[in-house]
Amino acid sequence: MSTASDIVDGISRLIQALDELFKTQTVEALVDLVRQLGIGGPVKQGLQALGTVLGKLVEWIAKLEKVAAIPKMLEALDPSLQQAQSLAESSEDDLRQAGLDALVPLTKAARAMLDVMNKVRKGAEAILRGLLPPEALARLRQSVVDFAATLKSYEERLVTEPPKKAVTPGKTSTAGTLKPALAGGTS
Repeated sequence: MSTASDIVDGISRLIQALDELFKTQTVEALVDLVRQLGIGGPVKQGLQALGTVLGKLVEWIAKLEKVAAIPKMLEALDPSLQQAQSLAESSEDDLRQAGLDALVPLTKAARAMLDVMNKVRKGAEAILRGLLPPEALARLRQSVVDFAATLKSYEERLVTEPPKKAVTPGKTSTAGTLKPALAGGTS
C-alpha cells in the first residue's frame, strides 16, 4: 500500500524526469529547429501557458506545506496548554484562600476550553500527521520550480535570432545566384 509520501515522491520523480527529458540534446535541437523555422512565438506562448500552470501548482504546494506544518505548530503549543491546564486545575478552595474568588468561574470555563483544545489538537495531529509529508512536499515544490525554470530558458531561446552561418574565406555562397542554362548551348 502506498503512503501519501510515496505518492508525492512519485509525482516529484515524474516532474524531475520531464525536466531531464527537456534538457536532452534532442529537445535542444528541436528548440533550435523551431527558432530557425520562425515559429518560436506560438511555441513560446504554449510554454508560457505551461509555465503559468506550474506557477499555480507551486502556489498550491506552498498552501499544502502550510497545512502540513499544523501538527508541528500544535506541538509547540503543548507546553503552554499544559501550563494553562495546571492553572485551570487549581482548586476552588485554593483560589478563595488566595483571595481570588472572582476567578473560580473562570477556571471552570478554562478547564472546558482546554479539554476542547486538547481534543482538537490531538484530532488534527492524528489526521494531518503523515497525510501531507512536509519533506515530500518540499521535494515536489522544488522539482516543479526546476522544471518551470527549464521551460523558461526555452521560452527565451525560441525568439532569439539564430546564429548566422559563417562563410569560409575564399568561398562564396552560390545560393540564389544560379542562372538557368539556355537550351541549345551558349549565345
